[in-house]
Amino acid sequence: METKADGVITRNYLDTLSFWREYPERDVEFVRWYPCDVDYLSADQVLSPPYAKTDGTATFYMYIPFCNNVCTSCPYNKFSTRSSLVERYVEALTKEIALYSQQAYLNDVELISGYLGGGTPTALSADQLGRLLRQIRSRFPIKPGCSITVESTPVDINERKLAVLLEQGVDRMSLGIQTFQDRMLRDLGRARTHTRERSIKTIEKLYQEGMQNICIDLMIGIPGQTMDSWEEDLDILMSLPVNSFSVYLYLVLPASDAFFRLQSGQMPACPSSEEQDAMYWRMVDKVLSRNYLAVTNNDFGEPLTQAWLDSGVKTFPVGNDPSKPYKGLDLSSFYLTDHLTHSWSKCGDMLALGPGAYGYLNHHMFLNEPDVEKYVEMALGGKIPITMGAYTDKSERMARSLVLGLKLLRVKREDFKEAHGVDMYEVFREQIDWLVEQELVRLTDEALEVTFPKGWFYIDNISKKFYTKHNYRLPQPSPSSTDILRWRKRMSTITREAVA
Repeated sequence: METKADGVITRNYLDTLSFWREYPERDVEFVRWYPCDVDYLSADQVLSPPYAKTDGTATFYMYIPFCNNVCTSCPYNKFSTRSSLVERYVEALTKEIALYSQQAYLNDVELISGYLGGGTPTALSADQLGRLLRQIRSRFPIKPGCSITVESTPVDINERKLAVLLEQGVDRMSLGIQTFQDRMLRDLGRARTHTRERSIKTIEKLYQEGMQNICIDLMIGIPGQTMDSWEEDLDILMSLPVNSFSVYLYLVLPASDAFFRLQSGQMPACPSSEEQDAMYWRMVDKVLSRNYLAVTNNDFGEPLTQAWLDSGVKTFPVGNDPSKPYKGLDLSSFYLTDHLTHSWSKCGDMLALGPGAYGYLNHHMFLNEPDVEKYVEMALGGKIPITMGAYTDKSERMARSLVLGLKLLRVKREDFKEAHGVDMYEVFREQIDWLVEQELVRLTDEALEVTFPKGWFYIDNISKKFYTKHNYRLPQPSPSSTDILRWRKRMSTITREAVA
C-alpha cells in the first residue's frame, strides 16, 4: 500500500502490519522468528529437565539498546547513551551471563559464534565493551576460531574501542552506513554520526588495523534516492575493503520525525514501490555479475579468494540462466555464518542476552523482557529475564528448519536429516510439491532451494508455507514492546477460535 499526502509518496509502514498474504500476492512481513504462537514463559520452563539432546554447542546474541544518536525513523528498541541506565544495564547484562553459566543445561556448552547488535554496541565505552566480552569468555568455553560480530556506526568506533574488540577476539564488524550520500544522511538524522568521507575513512581504518571482516548496511527507499545515487553507493561499496553487505528497506514510521517532514514537504519523497524494486534488482544483477555471492536475498559476500576455496568453502548456482552464472554461498561450509545457520537451519541453541533479545534453548524459542528497566531489575535480582516464548516439539522443529532455513536460500537434505532423522520430502511432500509447481522452489538430490528470481521475490510466502496449523496466519512475535506481545497473544486466541 502507498499513501499520497501533499504530493509526497511514501511506502506506508503499516504495510508491515499486513502480516499474511497468500500467493500470488506478495507477503511483505519479514520472517525471522518461529514459532509465532508464543505465550508467557519463564526461564524455569525453558531450562528445566527433560533436556534436549544437542551437539554441545551454542551461539550467543547480545543486545545493546543504546545509541549516541537516534535516527528519524528507527523501529528498534533503543535509548540514548546519556541515560543513567547505561552502567546499570552493563551490570545487569554481566549478571545475566553469569546466571546462564550456572544452569545445568548449559554445562560444558561451547560457544561457536557471537553477535553484538543494537542499538549501537560501540556507543558503550571501551571499558564497558571489554567487561562484557571478558565476562562471556570467563563464563563459557569458546571454540577456537569462534567468530564474533559487533555492530557500530562509523563514528562510534575509535582506536581504543577497536583495540579492546580485537583483543577479545572480535573478528567482524558491521557498520550502519545506510548511504554514502551526505544529503540523504542528513534526512535520515545521521549527519551527527557520519558523512561519506567519515564512512570511507572508518572502513579503511578498520581494515588497516586488522579487522578481518567488515560488513556494511545499505538502504533502499531513502527520501530523495534515485537510481543514479543508488548506483553510486554500490560503486563506492565495491571499491572499499568490505567483505559483505546487507540491504534493507527504509520504512517511514507513523508519527516519526521523518513521517511529519515528508508530509509537510520538508524532505523529498521516497522512491515508489516500483522504483525500489527496480533498485533492488539492479543491485542484485550488478553485484552477482561481479562474482559476489548471495548469502540471503538481502545479504551478499565478496568473491571468494583461493584461500577460502582451499579451506573447503563451497558455492551453489543461483538461477538457471546460462548467461548469468550467479552463485550463492553454501553456508554450512562457511564459519562466518554460524550465527545464522546454527539456530535457523539446525535448531541449535542460541543464548539471548539483553532486553527483547530472541533466543533458542532446550527446544524453546523465547523472548526476553523488552522493557529495559524491568530487564535490569530482573537480572540484578537474580532472575533470567525470559518472559515469552514457546516449546517446539518435533513437528515444530522440522517446520522451523524450513521456515527460517529457506530464508538462507537453501536447506541441504543431509543437514535436515541429521537434525531430525527423516528426509524433508517425507514430511513436507505436499508443501514442497505445491511450491515446485509454482516455480518458487526446486528440490534436488542435495537440497531444497529457493528459485531465482521468482522465489527470491516471494521468499516470505515460501517460509510461511511451512508454518504448522498452530501458527497459520499469526504475525511474527515482536520483542520490542510488551503491549505488542500481549496484543499478539489475544489475536492468536481469536484466530484459533475462528479456524476451529
